[in-house]
Amino acid sequence: MRPVLSAATAALLLVILAGCVPQPAGLAHPNPIILREFTFSLGVITLDPSIGFSLYRGAPGVPPRQRAAGVGRAAAFNLADAIAQQLAASGYDVIRSNTAVLEPGARALIVSGAFRHIDEGRRRRVGAENPSIAVDAEIDYQVAGAAVQRITELHLDSRRVPRDGIAGVSARGGVDANLAATRVGAAIARIVIETARLNNWPAAAR
Repeated sequence: MRPVLSAATAALLLVILAGCVPQPAGLAHPNPIILREFTFSLGVITLDPSIGFSLYRGAPGVPPRQRAAGVGRAAAFNLADAIAQQLAASGYDVIRSNTAVLEPGARALIVSGAFRHIDEGRRRRVGAENPSIAVDAEIDYQVAGAAVQRITELHLDSRRVPRDGIAGVSARGGVDANLAATRVGAAIARIVIETARLNNWPAAAR
């Protein structure tokens, strides 16, 4: 991920130098990092075929579309939660919202994206569950009242994301899709944090 990170850092530095604006005092969120919910379609979700039966004989199991929607929502929540927690723990002002707008005079980094695939794996194969998550993510920059500027695009897959060194994430790499999503979220957060630090992005006011 180093080449991607270096490119993102260089791009962000150019954007900040070109787009700096004076910030009025008293803003509630002068330099937030806005986290949009990552989107998914049911077509990118592969369900575990061994799960979903009914405990009641003769009763139908949960319909596949309903199961897939639940799997997608859970993956999106866990990915966003991992990003938000790590950004907040590093001192940044994080806003989780699809509709948040900037206050006049403020500026923001905006993180968003979509799932390329969500595979539940085979949860009954202990030690070989093999769930996986892949996402396309974007980091944008915006000054209030101006157009959003793309900084960089990221393409991450839980099967190729480091499995250790991430607080709160199992070194086993995750035995279900939710833990795989958490690992990818942690990787995205790490890129955003390093980019922000290298460019002196202000921490949240205390």
